[in-house]
Amino acid sequence: MRRRIGFALIGLVTASLLLAGLGTIVLASVTDRQSDEDELREQTDALRELLAEVTLVDGQNTVETRAQQVMRLSRTMSLEGIGIVLVPQNGQLLGTFPAGITIDDLDIDLIRTGEIDSGRKDGLIFAAGGTNNRVGGQTLLVLTREPDPIIQPAFRWFLLAGFATLLLAVLVTVRLSRRLIEPVVQTSGAALRIAGGDMTARVDDKYAEMGGELADLVGSVNSMAGNLERSRALERQFLLSVSHDLRTPLTNIRGYAEALTDGAIDDPVAVGEIIESESRRLERLVGDLLLLARLEGTGFSYTLSDHDLGPIVADAIDGLRQEATDRGVELRVRQPDSPIRARVDRDRFGQIVSNLVGNAVRFADSEVHVTLWFAEGKIHLAVGDDGPGIGEADLPHVFERLYVAQQNPKIKESGSGLGLAIVRELTEGMGGTVVARRATGGGAEFVVSLDPSGD
Repeated sequence: MRRRIGFALIGLVTASLLLAGLGTIVLASVTDRQSDEDELREQTDALRELLAEVTLVDGQNTVETRAQQVMRLSRTMSLEGIGIVLVPQNGQLLGTFPAGITIDDLDIDLIRTGEIDSGRKDGLIFAAGGTNNRVGGQTLLVLTREPDPIIQPAFRWFLLAGFATLLLAVLVTVRLSRRLIEPVVQTSGAALRIAGGDMTARVDDKYAEMGGELADLVGSVNSMAGNLERSRALERQFLLSVSHDLRTPLTNIRGYAEALTDGAIDDPVAVGEIIESESRRLERLVGDLLLLARLEGTGFSYTLSDHDLGPIVADAIDGLRQEATDRGVELRVRQPDSPIRARVDRDRFGQIVSNLVGNAVRFADSEVHVTLWFAEGKIHLAVGDDGPGIGEADLPHVFERLYVAQQNPKIKESGSGLGLAIVRELTEGMGGTVVARRATGGGAEFVVSLDPSGD
């Protein structure tokens, strides 16, 4: 690619030089020749006025004498390419024309009217004019000049300037191609390494300082690599977490089932409750996995209608009271006495409440606070706990799929990293927003905000 760009740039410079140089030479040649012709016409006009004051006759007035006088005048004027010819009333012309010009080349009728005749013949530029001397004799003055050879010296200078320009173009092209292509080569190499599974591959940040589209390309590749590396790390973390979550309840269920089979259990009812609890844990995890598949696929479907959110919140919390009691956590709920209505999917909103409260119960030390209220044109649901809270490094990422906090506290059941991602997906699907923050009294707090119904 570097070679193609180099050849293209050098070819463009060469073509530009040829067009500009040759065009300039041709125009200069045409302009110069026209200037020579105009100058020759001016000289002819000036000289014929001088000849009008000269009498080319003597007392004998013979043809031979007049011819000799014409030749002496030409030698006296030391002029080359000039012919002075006397035009008698009858008889032959006296004098000679300049080499390369004959009487047939001149417009005699135009000259007799007092005008200057000029033109080109066989590489010569000529101008001719006539005048009458004091005694009435007619004199014909013809001047010739070869055009200045401007093309040859100009072409030599053009070749010299063109060679210097091409040399400079080659140097600039080499440097420019390296500067332009090197980031692309580095980016291509990084992309190939990423495609091969090396998620640590990055393009040097110095190329991002170049600005423009190349900087955007470098930034995009590095950002993509960072996101892929992070996604792979989250995937590994998620698989480890899910493996642990699956192994623990399955081990408990299998152990109690074997004990029941062996008849080593004195209280089968209590064992049945334990197996049922572990089964619910498995069911919840499988449900999260199914929801993950839907998040990665077409998303959720919603059946929106007008609902009072208070009963939905109460029902969701009632379903978690037993788990909260088992963990020694108290659920505190505050709701207004009057209905708070919003256009939501009842099941999806209940799922939001269950996920937030269930998450808070697992992390809380002793209390979980659930508050529903209306303020500033929005309906708000806040779920907070008195647990260890959310670290500053984790706060921007808690709603990402598969994310598990870096400082994950030791709890009875580790999180799969799906619950909060599902909350955000469901909330935004119903036109709302959700934010995470540190609670005023410590712990974490999540606030869901929805638009009230239009009634």
